[in-house]
Amino acid sequence: MSDDAREGFHAESAYPAPGALTRARSRLFELAPEALAAFDNWTSLACLCDTGWLALGRPSSAMARIVRRRLRVLTSRPLSFSAFTAQRAGDGPVHLKGKCAALPGHGGGAPIWRTEVRDDASAGRLLIEDGHDFLLSIDGGDVYVLSNGGHLVSATPLHAGDDVSVFGFADEVPDRWGLAVAAHGRGGLLPAIRSGSELPLLLTSVVR
Repeated sequence: MSDDAREGFHAESAYPAPGALTRARSRLFELAPEALAAFDNWTSLACLCDTGWLALGRPSSAMARIVRRRLRVLTSRPLSFSAFTAQRAGDGPVHLKGKCAALPGHGGGAPIWRTEVRDDASAGRLLIEDGHDFLLSIDGGDVYVLSNGGHLVSATPLHAGDDVSVFGFADEVPDRWGLAVAAHGRGGLLPAIRSGSELPLLLTSVVR
């Protein structure tokens, strides 16, 4: 398996139990109705039900304040490339918006990210997600998107050339492709965005 083939993930999990999506929808209406625009359909909430973005199982007032603050990130203005590169590793979550590009070696027109709901005879209904690391082009600069642990919360697959919003934490990765030569010299570092310990990376397609 090539290095590029390993720059991604495949995840299968049980689809949320009956009523979970309704509770997730109610939580959004209650805490951050302005964040609803980030989701193009309610099934997109399925991958967030058990994450810190919604925290459905802990309805205390203190947790509600935390979740409200986190969800506000989904309505924040995206950072410019220069503002993002000024962040320190671990800062976030922040919002970036740009055009996605496949890494060298990523096959043809295959989706960079996709989700699927599948019924399995033994396991029941499954939520399946396949994602690959990719580059996000912002203001002429490239940010490396680390896919591991992330979620696409849009119904349609993500392809190279699509506009996308990404919500995650600042980081850096080795520049194995020489993309940051002008700024750092070959073998330097690329700015990156990734999942956090409690909040997974989120991606939403931008529909014009």
